[in-house]
Amino acid sequence: MTVVLGRMATGRSGTSGLMMRMRTECLLGVAAAAVPTHVFHIVSHEIGHWLLDHPGDYVCRRRTSTGNQHELEAEQFADLLQAHVRAGTARHRDRQLPPGRTALRAAFGARRHLCADG
Repeated sequence: MTVVLGRMATGRSGTSGLMMRMRTECLLGVAAAAVPTHVFHIVSHEIGHWLLDHPGDYVCRRRTSTGNQHELEAEQFADLLQAHVRAGTARHRDRQLPPGRTALRAAFGARRHLCADG
């Protein structure tokens, strides 16, 4: 399945992210006004819905409802993923890696077969 990530105009709707599953694609939308650190959290949250196999499509508001179990699980997933990436980034920060590569290493580990710079 292909994952397509894009920015979306939200106006005053309060929507910060959305996930729509189609036959061959999973569309992830992030509010156009979101700052980079919030974008990472929104995307992690939406991917959490997908990986946790929550049924249906999701539209996430700026303030997530605390009464929805799927929203709580996706939020926990995003928090755990971000903590994992932050810890890994700290381990790899001293290396001279191209922009973005440090975060990839932090998320997935330093595997020679995955990272060209070993």
